[in-house]
Amino acid sequence: MEIYEAAIKKRQAIVKQLATEFNAIHVPFKELFNAALKKAPADYWIWDGIHPMPAGHELMVLKWMKQVNKKIKIIKSG
Repeated sequence: MEIYEAAIKKRQAIVKQLATEFNAIHVPFKELFNAALKKAPADYWIWDGIHPMPAGHELMVLKWMKQVNKKIKIIKSG
């Protein structure tokens, strides 16, 4: 399990670095799902450890929209 976590952290760092380098929007989904596990069990969010359930997709899209909006302001408050 530690080897798996180390590999994930390495890939996360690369993705974040690439997002910064290319001025892309970075969305840290693993952190999002780790926090979600405090609200419901893993199989509520992701059915096989990789592919999200509807609730997992909703988490992802809401987080993605927030990150995108910070960058390009597509959602107006009011």
